[in-house]
Amino acid sequence: MVGAVSKKSAVHRSLLEEIDIRGLGVIDNALVEFAPGFNVITGETGAGKTMLLTALSLILGDKADSDLIRSGHERLSVSGRFSLPGHYSEKLKKLCEEHDPSIEEGSILLARQVTKDGKSRAQLSGATTTAATLGEFGSELIEVHGQHGNLVLSKANKQRELLDSAAGEKFFQSRHEYQKTLAQFQELKRTIAELKKSLQDRDREISSLKELSVEYSKIKPKEGELDELDALISRLESVEDLRVAATGAQQALSDEDSGGLNSLQHSKRFLQGARGKDQQLDSINEKVSEALYTLIDAASDIDRYIENLSADPSALENALQRKALITSFTKRFGSSGDKYEALSEAIERAKSAEKRIADLTGGDDRVAELESELVQCRRELLKKGKDLTRLRIDAASSLSKSVTAELHLLAMPKAIFDMKVESRSGENDGDFQSHGLDEVAMLFTSHGGGELLPISKAASGGELSRLMLALEVVIAERYPLGTYVFDEVDAGVGGKAALEVGRRLRKLAQSSQVIVVTHLAQVALWADNHIVVEKDTSGAITESSIRRISDHDREVEIARMLSGVENSEHAQEHARELLDLRITEKA
Repeated sequence: MVGAVSKKSAVHRSLLEEIDIRGLGVIDNALVEFAPGFNVITGETGAGKTMLLTALSLILGDKADSDLIRSGHERLSVSGRFSLPGHYSEKLKKLCEEHDPSIEEGSILLARQVTKDGKSRAQLSGATTTAATLGEFGSELIEVHGQHGNLVLSKANKQRELLDSAAGEKFFQSRHEYQKTLAQFQELKRTIAELKKSLQDRDREISSLKELSVEYSKIKPKEGELDELDALISRLESVEDLRVAATGAQQALSDEDSGGLNSLQHSKRFLQGARGKDQQLDSINEKVSEALYTLIDAASDIDRYIENLSADPSALENALQRKALITSFTKRFGSSGDKYEALSEAIERAKSAEKRIADLTGGDDRVAELESELVQCRRELLKKGKDLTRLRIDAASSLSKSVTAELHLLAMPKAIFDMKVESRSGENDGDFQSHGLDEVAMLFTSHGGGELLPISKAASGGELSRLMLALEVVIAERYPLGTYVFDEVDAGVGGKAALEVGRRLRKLAQSSQVIVVTHLAQVALWADNHIVVEKDTSGAITESSIRRISDHDREVEIARMLSGVENSEHAQEHARELLDLRITEKA
């Protein structure tokens, strides 16, 4: 992602293209365009330079305040357009997948509105969102370092991230290998824990499976048997009604005096006497004959049916007992609420019981095998964790020296910066974190011989800004952010030291976009893009205008910053001299 010059680099990294401001403080209406490379914002005290940073903070999801609304306006609105990087970080990729912002020509728009009643509205590329979401997107695109902000540099995870980003390709490969082994280690632990939990109940389960297998072998239930038993029991419970009906039908057919068969036989004899004399009557004779044979068959069926009804008087009791056995088996070993499905489940479970018993019986051997693998994996994980620690310590030593050297060039000649790496032993599994065994702390002192303390306690606002500048100059080519904003990074310096601050900012701008609010000409002269904020007072109304300047206008502004007096020929001559220095050094 790193280019040889700032403009080339900005093609690959994200970029703040513009900020649109309406009704914010002393600014009525302004569109501020930023360029790749080094952007500087200057202006007289009270002109409204900080309003630009206030607008940016609103865009990035900070707390809204209705007191910021310009007098005479019902609301304020601010928006920032960012071009996205050529390669998304993992977090930015996830944010885009989750929120699916509209991306036009590679850019997204972050916007806020605040009304007089204090209500705030956030938008992401025109779609309503939350201020927190704007902050999440902003954290992947831009970093703001101010005199009074709760700077992200003070957070432990940020400090470790900065160190790791400076550690080089060998470190990243080592960390990747460590994380792969950590994932294997954690997966083995989960597998062993689950298997052990299962084995804790195995005796009870084996006993239950054996009981199921025995009952299944004894009862031998069949699929659908409950349906068959229900039908059989329903028939056997109505046997007397069936016997009465069958016997009555038998008598109606077979009674010697008035039975249906006797009547049909008489009818057939009469018709047989006239056979062959009339075709129509012969046809009727055939029908009577067929009916007679059909009734003879039906009578035989009824006789057999009556015999079977009385053949097994214990059939009903047997069927009821069998149903009771099947029902008990189903309730004990099936789980479905439907009794027919529960029977099927119990039968299937019984068929696989022997295999499951064999699996459970062999569980101890599998646990022992996995625990042996775990010991070996842990040994490998510890080795890779310590390898990672050594690389991190080497990187910390190198970074400490480089940043300390940068601080000396930034008007802090006695300052010392130290990256301290503290490592856990690895005796406990909890020692292994995704980033390794280490915790990182940034220590700092601005005075020779002073005690090294955490930067949140040892560095003032201006020192913290310069410390961040020194860090980012050192690691700029590896750190992924596209835009850095510094508010008064030059506080407390002047003369030659201020020139050096400007040079370091220009160096950082070779890899990223840099935006600086400054009151020092020695810093402003290095900028690729110079923005001036001017205050106009008319009666009781104060309003600021914002414009880009170049050539003669820039000479005038640099001269004003040098002398505090506008149109000073001597100051303008000095300004030209400084600007020539910039051109000479660039060449």
